[in-house]
Amino acid sequence: MNQKLSRYPKSSWAYVVIACPIAIALIFSSPVKAKLPLGDRLTWGNAVTETSPAYRQALNQAKTFRMPAEFEPITSIWMAYPTYENQAGYPSQTVQKAMVKAIAPTVKIDFLLNEPEEKVIINGWLKTAGIPASQVRYHLVPHEDLWIRDMGPIFAVNADQTQVVDFGFNAWSYLAATDPAAMTDEQVDRKVAGDLDLPILRSSLISEGGNREFNGKGTLMLTEAVELQRNPGLTKEKIETELKRVFNLKKVIWLQEGVIDDELSYRGKLPDGSLTVLATGGHIDEYARFVDSNTILLAEVTAEERASDPLAAINYQRLEENLKILQAATDQDGKPFRIVRIPAAKPIYVNMTKEDAVFQALQELTFEDGTVIQDDDQIKTILAASYLNFVIANDVVIVPRYWQPDRNLEYQQKDQAALAAFQSVFPNKKIVAINPENINAGGGGMHCIVQQQAVVDAVARSLSTGAGDRSKSRSNL
Repeated sequence: MNQKLSRYPKSSWAYVVIACPIAIALIFSSPVKAKLPLGDRLTWGNAVTETSPAYRQALNQAKTFRMPAEFEPITSIWMAYPTYENQAGYPSQTVQKAMVKAIAPTVKIDFLLNEPEEKVIINGWLKTAGIPASQVRYHLVPHEDLWIRDMGPIFAVNADQTQVVDFGFNAWSYLAATDPAAMTDEQVDRKVAGDLDLPILRSSLISEGGNREFNGKGTLMLTEAVELQRNPGLTKEKIETELKRVFNLKKVIWLQEGVIDDELSYRGKLPDGSLTVLATGGHIDEYARFVDSNTILLAEVTAEERASDPLAAINYQRLEENLKILQAATDQDGKPFRIVRIPAAKPIYVNMTKEDAVFQALQELTFEDGTVIQDDDQIKTILAASYLNFVIANDVVIVPRYWQPDRNLEYQQKDQAALAAFQSVFPNKKIVAINPENINAGGGGMHCIVQQQAVVDAVARSLSTGAGDRSKSRSNL
């Protein structure tokens, strides 16, 4: 179901400057001279008639690329400067600033900007933290908001090259793919590829990075409900074939549904009367993540929580079904997975009013349950809170924390249990806990606002012996 407006509040529409005919042309073309064949958005697989030796050579080269896992060595973390506040007075920049402070001392950051002046703000963050300005590179790339995990570049690698995998984007189904706002974000990955002079491999699928988890060895884990909803009319088998093509996968593990607090907002009110905050419909990075090629972290709802909370009861059922799937699954080599349970975050509710950008966006939706939001309403929303929405940046892992002095000790106990679990699975990494609620208020988390760029395989091998350079990007500012 497509909606009139998107996850983007009205205030961000000032950045939409591309007329529809031009934007359509951008979708079906590449801003760089592609070194590899481009997939056709209107057909599947390599359904082209080109038979030249050069094409076959390029196609064979494309088949050498793989999608690294997030726990592998990276050269950079990509971020995008926000365009609005989800909740008035609670800027996303507060979370970004804390993340930059944690990441930038050891990992380069590539920042997408809409305006050159935003560079001054970020440089101020670096100066305050005592971090050299050279640790952040800037790229003027028009974008609607900061959710770069979903609409930004997906970096695949082979022995000595990087390529960008390009999917379609329809703003999590809140918009048609041809809507100008969706088109602005749909072209972000190709703009970045142009800046970096990288080849592009294109796919007909509409798919978001937050719903894909890779183990780096040829296995992908995702949420079935999300992929089918984004690609109506396509079978699971057809989608799997295409994902295997673009990522050179050996195996795809389909988990059934995501958590209920990540339900698409236009579905209407949840059983407790709350609305989700322009959520994604069940992205996997809210509840299941790889931490090594064989170990999966999976969110857990306790029996006590299930008995006392209607949303927890739904999540319990969904997560236990997904657990059964994972227990029966094997990796690309036929080996079973090690599954570690992480506590589900305690729900966080926020009352939003017409001053809040998320309220304004929700007000524009056509709800399936008939909900109508009036200007003078105060709506109860549930944030996209999750401990599984963490970020790995080489030797640093950024994890969510939710306890505050005005909250009961259950939040603190949850934080402590989650932190202990992360320390056990990442014994040699620095764990940094950051409160992500200003981001959660927009339907995602810290993982949703970053995208990693892995080193090529040859450099990864040299890094394991203490040599090699991780940083190869460049700025366009």
